[in-house]
Amino acid sequence: MDTILEIKNLSFGYNDKLILDNINFEIKSGDYIGIVGPNGSGKSTLLKIVLGLLKPTKGSIKLFGQPMDSFKDWGKIGYVAQKAASFNTSFPATVEEVVAANLYPQLGLFKRIKKYHMEKVYEALELVGMKEYSKRLIGNLSGGQQQRVFIARTLVSSPQIIFLDEPTVGIDIQSQDNFYELLKNLNENMHITIVMISHDIGVITEKANRVACMGEKKLIVHDMNSNVPISKILSEVYGEKMNLLDHHH
Repeated sequence: MDTILEIKNLSFGYNDKLILDNINFEIKSGDYIGIVGPNGSGKSTLLKIVLGLLKPTKGSIKLFGQPMDSFKDWGKIGYVAQKAASFNTSFPATVEEVVAANLYPQLGLFKRIKKYHMEKVYEALELVGMKEYSKRLIGNLSGGQQQRVFIARTLVSSPQIIFLDEPTVGIDIQSQDNFYELLKNLNENMHITIVMISHDIGVITEKANRVACMGEKKLIVHDMNSNVPISKILSEVYGEKMNLLDHHH
């Protein structure tokens, strides 16, 4: 499998406080990776570094084989934030307008959305089961529906990998189930690589093929097909009293 992301000897800190220390991490095409760890373990910080929003103190990052400093093809990379942090849902925008907004960087200044652009918008909405809601205001949808729209917003630029930062926070259980089914379809049938930060350890360990456990400034990657139980790795990160719950989502 092709390597999409390669992190070598990466460290990062705010002022004098070290957050990540000598992290090594690889993501292959087709992976479904869960990133877990206690609050403050650096999960979101790592994601911001990978997305180019923060610069590491030391170490190197390659995206699709290119050093991050020279990487230009950001359309290959999708990002879905926590719903509450990603969009002002009181803004009077329709579903199709929210999705189409992700095409503007490709259009350039003063260029207008054309018919074939809107066809891409409707294709993305169809994939996430939200095409019939295209004229609805984003703020009038449920939390689960809004997250599907944000996925469509990412899909419209045809990414090869999607990073998600705790996307199911504040969403009801049924919507979470539907959301995980959508991610499974994107990963298995559309061959999109999924990397998701999750607080729901019981669920993500069922869904992912690899789990990256973060804690004590370190990152330990566990292959879910290995003979070593994930609970052993998690106990090193969360402590011996940590129990893994099977939620059967």
